[in-house]
Amino acid sequence: MTEMNDYDENTEDSAVDDEEVKAAETGADSEESSANDADLAEAETLTVTAKQKQRQALEDEVAAFLARGGRITEVPPDEHQD
Repeated sequence: MTEMNDYDENTEDSAVDDEEVKAAETGADSEESSANDADLAEAETLTVTAKQKQRQALEDEVAAFLARGGRITEVPPDEHQD
């Protein structure tokens, strides 16, 4: 697999909306657990090729986010944010 990251920094990324940003900043709500179950069920039915396409799309979105100056903060699983 060839890694190639050509991004147009002037292109606005419409794949992430304000609600997704808020959820990412504050953490997932308990109401979203049913959505997570639906996502899991969908993921289990995807083909290997479809999963690879989704992984690549996610990698592209993350790279574009980082290119725009975004940061990813890793929080250890045993720590709680208040």
